[in-house]
Amino acid sequence: MNEQPERPVLNDRYQIEQRIGRGGMAEVFLARDLLLDRPVAIKVLFPEFAIDPTFVERFRREAQSAANLNHPNIVSVYDWGQYQNTYFMAMEYVQGKTLADILRANGRITPMQAAEIAAEVAAALAFAHRNGVVHRDIKPANILVSPAGLVKVADFGIARLLNGPSDEHLTQAGSVMGTATYFSPEQAQGAQPDPRSDLYSVGIVLYEAVCGRPPFSGENPVSIAYKQVHDQPQPINQIVTDVPKAYEAIVARLLAKNPDVRYQSADAVRDDLRRFLTGQPVQALAAAAGAAAAGGAGGAAATLAGSPTTAMPSVNSGSVPTTAMPSTPGQVAPPSPGRVGAGAGAGAPTGQVPRTQALPVQEYDDYPAQRPNNALYVIIGLVALIALVVGGIVLFNTLTDESAPTSGTMPNIVGQTLEQGLVTLDGLSLELDVQQVIEVDPTVPEGTISRTEPLADSILVSGQQVFIYYNPIGTPFPLDNVASLTQLEAADALAKLGLVVSTTVITEENPDVAEGLVIRTEPAAGTDVKQGDTITLVISAGANQVSVPSVVGLSATQAQALLEREDYGLVVTVVEEESDTVAAGNATRTDPAAATLVAKASPITLYVSKGAAQTRVPPLVGLSESAARQKLLDLGLGVDRREQSVPFGDVTAGRVVRQDPVVNSMVDQGFTVVIYVGVAEPAPTTTTTTPPTTTSSTTIPPTSSTAAP
Repeated sequence: MNEQPERPVLNDRYQIEQRIGRGGMAEVFLARDLLLDRPVAIKVLFPEFAIDPTFVERFRREAQSAANLNHPNIVSVYDWGQYQNTYFMAMEYVQGKTLADILRANGRITPMQAAEIAAEVAAALAFAHRNGVVHRDIKPANILVSPAGLVKVADFGIARLLNGPSDEHLTQAGSVMGTATYFSPEQAQGAQPDPRSDLYSVGIVLYEAVCGRPPFSGENPVSIAYKQVHDQPQPINQIVTDVPKAYEAIVARLLAKNPDVRYQSADAVRDDLRRFLTGQPVQALAAAAGAAAAGGAGGAAATLAGSPTTAMPSVNSGSVPTTAMPSTPGQVAPPSPGRVGAGAGAGAPTGQVPRTQALPVQEYDDYPAQRPNNALYVIIGLVALIALVVGGIVLFNTLTDESAPTSGTMPNIVGQTLEQGLVTLDGLSLELDVQQVIEVDPTVPEGTISRTEPLADSILVSGQQVFIYYNPIGTPFPLDNVASLTQLEAADALAKLGLVVSTTVITEENPDVAEGLVIRTEPAAGTDVKQGDTITLVISAGANQVSVPSVVGLSATQAQALLEREDYGLVVTVVEEESDTVAAGNATRTDPAAATLVAKASPITLYVSKGAAQTRVPPLVGLSESAARQKLLDLGLGVDRREQSVPFGDVTAGRVVRQDPVVNSMVDQGFTVVIYVGVAEPAPTTTTTTPPTTTSSTTIPPTSSTAAP
């Protein structure tokens, strides 16, 4: 802590400036990174949750999941660590509002605006899915929109690796696999994570954005989850009468109960949304038309929702009736008055993302609902695309009273050499976060840039991430000498040559080289290297300084031996902790963390995995099915429901009659418990038999008279 308690400094690096948000398990502060001199958002876990290993593990997972995903539409995580009696995470500071804030202020937005936002969300999900990560909590509160129109996805707190073990389920009580209002039917049923589950959540967001309320709401998460599995949403055109058919078809396909009927990838969703934005025919509507044609001229039951449903009435004049959204019986709700309905945002919140303080939000300008269908279709679409790029900036600038002027446009550097392209970007003076990505492409000359994200002429703001994809040079060249440069200067110089600088930094005591300057590289200067090769920097630590080596995955014995080796001489204290990702007996981390400069022979804590956290199976027999399910979900356990016949009229009908495993068994987090629910047998058939009428005769004995004596 510094001398000003109102502006504390975390771990001697992050100076807190002001609080900008508060979530279910953490507070978010605007801070300044004193080392790199840039604004960051610091997410600090509430101390009462820091003593719970489940919350700490979820917090760590959010940092780990997001830190491994570098994409312009994903909030970057820079660092995480422990401070006093709690934990913190340093993230990219995004000035803007969440989509939830926008919907609370405006009630709803137009289909075109919603599609623009969802297309960027789909791009983020496509990148996460390609890297094996399922978000599992896509909702408006986790979608940030900057004043310049940049969309970013945040909060990977319950993200999960594809094909990961089931014991990776971690979340808040009551919100085991996401937020009930936005999670998919398969999530509600405890199934394995699937990228298509995230796409269902995108469909919920698209529905809510236009209708002003989510499709399903209820008194509690259990009732909402039940509706996600069994109910069909009210057709959008019954709430918003002028919604484009193409938009409705996209939403319907995303909200299919059967994952096989949905889009099969986030890339496919993004492509269809872009078709909608440019006025081209969308695949979802073509699928709906094909389903209708297959059912006959009158329009058969639609199959987009995974089960037979009634065809949707046509929104506007057209030859093909929209069958995108199944209709539901009952009274038709009137159009929303422009505010979010009572069910919006139901479910447990899962941590706030960094954002500015709430400000008045103005209404959006309207987009045209339909585009002409004539010979100039393609030309109009191209013109519309250009207009959307420019109009999007104006559009999102209306969302806040604090105008954030755009800083420039993305230059066209495709075809330039990597070094030329980097110099061009440096000339913009925007302090861009440039990420270089090798993409071997024989159709592109070696050493030249093949594509960029964002595309040329896109709006850029200071600090924005830019991805440069280039075809590497296959011809070896001598490695430049970067000795005597600072670490950042050397890394920048090597990056311009297309070389990858290792995240592991070696430090050596060297009285002849000032602390923090490069002594040499590995391989040495002058060695032949190729673009894409990894270069390790050896930095002067001055006197008596060493860099903590990485020991993650090593056995406890190997890790301790490495840390105590003569060239490090660290004093090791071993502490066990639960871990879902590291095998028992192996090192999970150190404190101070790897690559941290510390004094030689200083103390260090080595954390060793003792295996995944375990939970005691509670008693379930005699509980109602919903109560038993909720009890298991609250403990982070999965549910497998099976039926068991019980006699008609038995009091155990609808209740748990048996469970597997038995009470008090110790199981891993996320283990699936089987519950057997009593199902009454049919009532017995009663047969009434009328007995035959029998007439019996009675013989009356004769009366005898006795004479009086």
